[in-house]
Amino acid sequence: MATDVYEDSLFGQILPLDWENDTVAGVVLLVDGEEEFIVEPDENGESLIEYIDRWVTAEGVVVEDEDELRIKVRNYTLEDEIDYDTDEDW
Repeated sequence: MATDVYEDSLFGQILPLDWENDTVAGVVLLVDGEEEFIVEPDENGESLIEYIDRWVTAEGVVVEDEDELRIKVRNYTLEDEIDYDTDEDW
């Protein structure tokens, strides 16, 4: 079984992976509407739970094997945030 490990920047939507009762216990990054990257539950990964359904660019280490895709997020940027001070359309 071959495993690929590399650094990458991924753009996608944060979605729930697991639920414990009514609380989100993990998240995935949905890329291109079809590939789901499981977000590692470290400090950066857990902070993404606050941004369910939001669009982000996540930078980190990607691990691909035959069964799943995972990303250990080093940093991320919210891409759908409205800046009311500088947005001229507002």
